Amino acid sequence: MKNITGLLLLIFLFTACKNEPKKDSDALSTISPKYETYNYSGFTKEEIYAFHKHIYEGGDWTVYGDTERYFYLNFSEIKNHSRIQRSDTPKILEETPRDDVKNFITKTDLKKGGGLSLNDYVQQIEVNGLIIIHKGKIVFEGYPRMFPTDLHINMLITQVFVSTSIAVLEDKGLIDTSKPIDYYFDNLKNSGWGGVPIIDILSMSSGIDRVPLETYEVSFDPIKDLATAKSAKPSGSEYQFSNADAYILTLLVEKISGLTFRDFVEQEIWRKIGAEYSALLGINKNGTSISYADGMSTTLRDLAKFGLAFTPSGRKNSNPIISDEHLSKIRNVNKNLKETSRNFKETIYSSYQWGAVFEDGDFYKGAHGGQGLYISPSKDLVIAFFGTSNIDRERNQLDVISRQLSKSGLFDLE
Repeated sequence: MKNITGLLLLIFLFTACKNEPKKDSDALSTISPKYETYNYSGFTKEEIYAFHKHIYEGGDWTVYGDTERYFYLNFSEIKNHSRIQRSDTPKILEETPRDDVKNFITKTDLKKGGGLSLNDYVQQIEVNGLIIIHKGKIVFEGYPRMFPTDLHINMLITQVFVSTSIAVLEDKGLIDTSKPIDYYFDNLKNSGWGGVPIIDILSMSSGIDRVPLETYEVSFDPIKDLATAKSAKPSGSEYQFSNADAYILTLLVEKISGLTFRDFVEQEIWRKIGAEYSALLGINKNGTSISYADGMSTTLRDLAKFGLAFTPSGRKNSNPIISDEHLSKIRNVNKNLKETSRNFKETIYSSYQWGAVFEDGDFYKGAHGGQGLYISPSKDLVIAFFGTSNIDRERNQLDVISRQLSKSGLFDLE
């Protein structure tokens, strides 16, 4: 009898729990995301094992195609890294997709895919993801070859996190970019870096001859070793891409702030932009940050939020990360660094580690394999994208398309 009574009690309790309405905190959201995933399903088990076998046997990740894309999306499995913690109060961006953007026709003279709609263009194998934000709202977002939550390597885009860190310290009155770099590092006096203004290093016109960074990535006194680099030309006279410029600026951020570059970016940038996900940052064997090459890995949305910090929509609060002075200094270019871009077919300048500053005030940073961040403060526009070169080493041309979109009239402010 006791067993029957106990059984009836259990049935009653189960029925009561089953019929009890769910609490709001347990309810699943019925709002579907408005981005496209184009039925992307990720890598198979066999592809994952094959990639790791390739690396284990001494293979390089720079072999293009899907093997390289695996590295871009799984950096933490291959190289040492540290974590940049996300914000406690993530910024949630409103999604307002626009058909006129989705159906925008790309330039017909592209190397591949010209004349396609934007939605069709991003489905080519060279594109992993694209997001467009106008007036603080997402108007297009697509993930043909990655998941929206994937941490994708940024490569050289990380260099503008370095320059932004310098600008934050400038705004605090802790760095004067008109001073030479050896003002802050005694070991650089009487070296090739001696007398080189920080502003010239920011614009990648230090004049320092190309140096093998592998030496400094294992050195426990990288400034001492950097002092052996030779000057090839007067600083500020000519643009010359150099990872060493971004590296020495990273070391300057650490010296002045007293923090690691990772901690500084987390404290002064990443958490303040409302990053939804933690980022990864490559770390050298000597503990220094790989801020100049492989760099950070982020979601596409969080990278776009960083870009948003340079626009009116992202600078609404009383203490924006990007100051008026910083924006002005990006646009106050060194006219000696003027060049005609082969990609954009118009005049560009280098400034504050941005690879292309246009005469209308837009600016852009591209990176190996097809990564890019395009910002138009005057149009309140951010375009960010990730990609991987195909096996023929052809990358996407979303940089050209971004410029085309900015000038199209679709994003002109009223």
